[in-house]
Amino acid sequence: MTDGQPAYGAGAAVTTGLLLTLALQSAVGPFATDMYSPSFPQVAEGLSTSSSMVGFTLTAFFAGMGFGQVIGGVVSDQVGRRRPLVVGGVVCTLGAIGCVLAPTVGWLIAARLFQGLGGGAAFAVARAVAVDRARGDQLAKVLTLLGAIGGFGPMIAPVLGGVIASVADWRMVFWALVGLGLAMVVTALAVVRESLPPERRHAGGLRRMIGGVGTVMGNRVFVGYLILNCCSGAAMFAYITDSSYVLQGIVGLSPLAFSLVFAANAALNMVLSFVNASMVGRRRPRTLIRFGLTVAGSGVVLLAAGVFGLGTAWLPVCAGFALLVGGQAFIFGNSNALALGTARAAAGTAAALSGLISALVNSAVAPVATIGGGVSAVPMVTVMIVGAVGAWVTFTLVGRVEVAPDE
Repeated sequence: MTDGQPAYGAGAAVTTGLLLTLALQSAVGPFATDMYSPSFPQVAEGLSTSSSMVGFTLTAFFAGMGFGQVIGGVVSDQVGRRRPLVVGGVVCTLGAIGCVLAPTVGWLIAARLFQGLGGGAAFAVARAVAVDRARGDQLAKVLTLLGAIGGFGPMIAPVLGGVIASVADWRMVFWALVGLGLAMVVTALAVVRESLPPERRHAGGLRRMIGGVGTVMGNRVFVGYLILNCCSGAAMFAYITDSSYVLQGIVGLSPLAFSLVFAANAALNMVLSFVNASMVGRRRPRTLIRFGLTVAGSGVVLLAAGVFGLGTAWLPVCAGFALLVGGQAFIFGNSNALALGTARAAAGTAAALSGLISALVNSAVAPVATIGGGVSAVPMVTVMIVGAVGAWVTFTLVGRVEVAPDE
């Protein structure tokens, strides 16, 4: 890239091209899961296996994403960002090729694990690059915009997957993911310059890696905002995993009506994320987080009223979901900026731990929130209440020491 930018650090501007490239590095998660799910029946039939074994291909991918984030983030603190970012894209692409060629479900599971490792590494390193290149309010704006752009994935991926499943074999989904992986590699090489100077890198070795993890987890502000994100994310993930059961099985919406409600909420979150990004700089990140927690909390209160007092009526449930989803647009980008901005010395490790711990919390939330299935929304709402209360308590406690990123 010949734009005259400095090679390293926060003095280099975050251009539109870099922002889109970092968003692309994070896109493999929703595309590799949501675009693939419509083809589950074809995969089971084509590989002569059971639906539960096909489900393990998703488990393998998520496990790979988790470990990949740790490996990529930690290694990038040691050798710089650009090489691990490119390698992550290459590994992700090779994993997708392995999926295309899979003759058995065991092969497919292994290839999905490999694909997840590469995708997870790219995801963590992309966040670390953002931390290297942006500071203060700009970091909050960049992370919010990354989340907003990333919101296109869950909206587009299921539609693309459904189209592919209706006109082609399931392997075509993975050919599309091969193309995504190649785009990750090409854009990383063409756009991303090294953002971590040699003097800020850490010597390798297991002891140093463990020390870096210990340093990050010993940062009280980082841990506080991470817990806030996990609590708020738990409420959001309860919606993602159980809303289809509640709106279709209990409220009585048709599959088409549910899809429209879900898509509308996703669009609302994306639009409000752009609104949040425009407000960063005019309002402090903690002010925006407080507003988001208030909106999301109001949604949880409305949902609780609808479920416990009004017999799960459609209006308070749908309105509660919209408030919950909309409020998140003001929470995640700002709290991530406040967290990662205080862990700049080990940004790769911090980004990796943030992604891994959030994923573990979400994976634990899913089976709890869906216990009621299409019969009761009480477990879902209970998870949301615990998450909302936990987020507020954590926000209050961590705010006793007001620390903005890089200030």
